Amino acid sequence: MNQEMIEYFGEPISVYTQEQALEDGVLMRNPSETFDKCDIITTNLWYYIEKKCKETIFTEPIELLEILMKKAKHIYDKCKFVGDNDRNFFVIKGNGYFKSIWFVRNGSNKLTVMLPEDY
Repeated sequence: MNQEMIEYFGEPISVYTQEQALEDGVLMRNPSETFDKCDIITTNLWYYIEKKCKETIFTEPIELLEILMKKAKHIYDKCKFVGDNDRNFFVIKGNGYFKSIWFVRNGSNKLTVMLPEDY
């Protein structure tokens, strides 16, 4: 947190770091290497992907994650952002079967991929 924010809002009541969230299992390292700008995934999203794989022809959650990462890489690399989305926050919209997926800039200057309710 920068000094200007501390002066305006005061000292934070508590801080929960990305490393603590990784240790606690709230976050996990992105197992996909397809989109190197995204290094973290919420475990809630991972469990959602696992559940969807049981309902579809996909045999492994990593296959579905790879599809998401390829789509995200395309959006990011080609600047195909919609509305006020940008390199710091963008959405792959849901399709009625699959929920919308958010990509949000994190503290390591990469992206965390999550479900909207994980924010």
